[in-house]
Amino acid sequence: MSSPGNHAKGYVRWTAGGKRVMWDGARWQQLCQIEKCFKRDQKSQGVCLIHFREQQENKAKNKNKKFKQEEKSEKIKLTKEKKSSPIKRTSISTRPKRIKSNNSINDSIKVSNTNYQNSDIDVSDPEITERKPSTSNLNPSKSHTPSRTLVLVCSSLTRQQTSQVELFCSRFSARFSNQIDETTTHLIASEVEQRVCCLTKKVFFAVAYHQYVIGYQWIEECLNKQCLLNEDSYEILGDASLSSQHNGMNRSRLIHQPIFQSYSYAIAVECSIGCQQGMFTRQELEQLVQLSGAILLQDNNQQELDLNTTIIVLCDDDDKMVVKKYNGLKNKIYYVIPEFFLDSLVLYEVQPIKGYELLYQID
Repeated sequence: MSSPGNHAKGYVRWTAGGKRVMWDGARWQQLCQIEKCFKRDQKSQGVCLIHFREQQENKAKNKNKKFKQEEKSEKIKLTKEKKSSPIKRTSISTRPKRIKSNNSINDSIKVSNTNYQNSDIDVSDPEITERKPSTSNLNPSKSHTPSRTLVLVCSSLTRQQTSQVELFCSRFSARFSNQIDETTTHLIASEVEQRVCCLTKKVFFAVAYHQYVIGYQWIEECLNKQCLLNEDSYEILGDASLSSQHNGMNRSRLIHQPIFQSYSYAIAVECSIGCQQGMFTRQELEQLVQLSGAILLQDNNQQELDLNTTIIVLCDDDDKMVVKKYNGLKNKIYYVIPEFFLDSLVLYEVQPIKGYELLYQID
């Protein structure tokens, strides 16, 4: 960036690259591109976190509105087709009555065969000689028998929905729990739209534990049909903040390996005010780091690090004291906002570090 010259602290300007920046007295800070907003751009999206989330919510609302309109038009189309098509009634002739005759058995067989030929019934049909109970209403592919005891945890459900989950557990011999841990099998999440949920603390932990994240609709369908349905058709595909169809939950469950296992990353948690609007405590974030397969960097293991290990420091915006703390290490170090780690986890794809770096590293 250009030299500040005689600009006063708080001076705002647009760069040649179309970015909005402010001079804070020491360096240029990249701002949110929304006019009259003086928060930092922390998502490499041109806006601050608040406006970034607002944009994502608006996208989700518009998509939901479009989905409902398409569903409504489809229903209208089906109704019109149903009205326009005449109802066809097919009559099936009854089976011939038993023939009473003094003739020989052969004559009786001839008469019987003649009657069958004149009717609509196929003589070769095995159902004529032996009728078996119909099983067409049973669909074994939809029913599901679990190989282990189900342990269910709820996320953002109403009291009534939670009661239904407890009823589900009672009917299908499952266990209800308030805490998510390694024994949990399913997280039942509230849906903002079909197979899309809000990101909660429990969602992050369910992904880290490689567990099912299922929409609440699965509970209702199982109770209504009185059988345990296959949950794959109800698995959450995305969230309202990042993307409605990123399939991160599904990837985590199927891959079933820690997301950072193949990366030489040591992650230090230096967030003093938490992250995601205080969703996590420092201890919880450290637990997620350990579950992710990365090395949790602490004071007692800094000197044991291999020089080829990259250090990722999750820290608050403009926390220069953290930079001084790690200056003595010879490893390659990146100072990023916590969303680098959390986005990588829930998307189950390691995100580019550059998009989450704190700006003072560039100066």
